[in-house]
Parts: sequence; structure tokens; C-alpha cells
Amino acid sequence: MASLYLEQLTWLEAERAFREIPIVLLPIGAILKEHGPHLPLNTDYLLARDLARRVAEQTDVLVCPPVTFGFYPAFVHFPGSTHLAGETFRAMVEQIVLSLAKNGAQRFLILNTGISTTAPLLLAANNLISQNIRVALANIADLGKRADEVLENKIGSHANEHETSMLLAIDASVVNMENARAEIQPWMMSRDAAVREPGPLLRTPEGVGVYCPSGVIGDPTRATRAKGEAILNAMADDVVAFCRTWK
Repeated sequence: MASLYLEQLTWLEAERAFREIPIVLLPIGAILKEHGPHLPLNTDYLLARDLARRVAEQTDVLVCPPVTFGFYPAFVHFPGSTHLAGETFRAMVEQIVLSLAKNGAQRFLILNTGISTTAPLLLAANNLISQNIRVALANIADLGKRADEVLENKIGSHANEHETSMLLAIDASVVNMENARAEIQPWMMSRDAAVREPGPLLRTPEGVGVYCPSGVIGDPTRATRAKGEAILNAMADDVVAFCRTWK
């Protein structure tokens, strides 16, 4: 049986699909989260949906709709951004998986397009595994490393060259490159420091957090569609390789 999208099935078809397709792919992608002045709030949602499609075209998976709200504490000062408490997000993901597992789903691969979501998703996965539910977690920060060579500026982790390139490849019409601006604050230069104070991105220098008025961490002005295709393909390849081994 080829890949299927769960929301398009009847319950009878879903019952059969759970038996015949061993892996349920659960994408995590914020639909309301700031991505600078040049990318839409639904950037992570578009990315999660596109990555899921690329995986589904290469190996048999049962694709769930993306989980669109989650744990995003860094972006609370930017209008339009939404954030759930870590425990709320963890519990929501667990309950989604438990609901599907009770009706026959066999294994779950969580495709995580966030950074802050990693910790609560790891807790959720371990809680589910303790209940004998097989769960794997694919984090975007770990995927597609072989494509890093296409990047000109390695600094940054949000709405930067890397992420903007992927959106250009997914749908260039939603990207406004005229508004793209580099944001390289001193704290971004030491992201690998042994000790670092966490906190939300701040639009003004005052307050508890890290100053980042544009909401961009890095330099999106160097982004291109070709870079995005290389990155997305490398990411999808990593997930597909795991799926083929796991099933």
C-alpha cells in the first residue's frame, strides 16, 4: 500500500491503513510563529507539510495533519505568534498518539520542525515508549547535514539563510526578499558557548531575554531556491533512510 494522508480517509479505510502501513508520520509545524519581516507566520507549517510530502513520495507512511500549535516561548513578544506551555504541548502530542495507537496504529515517527519543541517532544516520546508504543523523533536541527555546504553564512538558526532558502523552494510567492534583513547580534556569535542565558527574543533592549528586534537570527539575504531544494532533499533523504530500516 502506498503512502496515504489520514485526514482524507474514512474510518474504515483508516483501520485498514493502520494494519498495512507500519509507520504513522506526525509532523510538528507552527502555523502562527514569527519568522522575521520577510517570511509568513505559517513558515513551520509549510515546511512540515512539504517535508512530509517528500518523505511520503519515497517510502510508505501514513501521514497525519501537522500539529500546528506548540511550545514556542522565544517568540511571545511578536504579534501573531502563539505559545503553549510545555506540559500542555507534551500532553497534547501524547494524547494524539495514544488515540491512534488504541485503534491500531503501529509506530510513530514525529517530524519536528521546531527547536524549542524538542525537549517536550522527547519527554512525550519517552512516556509513550514506557507504555510500549514505538516512537521515533526526527528533529530538523539534526537532519540534512550533508547539505550544510551550500550555506554561505553558518550563523543563525531562525528565519536565516537556511530557513529562508527552504521557503523559497517550497513556495517563493510567500517570501518577501525585499524585506529580508540580516540580524547578527553579539549573542548569536556564541551560540555554542558552554553557558548561555535563555529567554525570549526582545524587540527592544530592555527586559529579560535576548535582543533581536527583527525576529531574525542570521542572514536571510543569502537565501536561494537552489539551496533550499538541496537542504529539503537532504532532510527528506535522512527520514526516508530511517523509515526503510525501521519498518
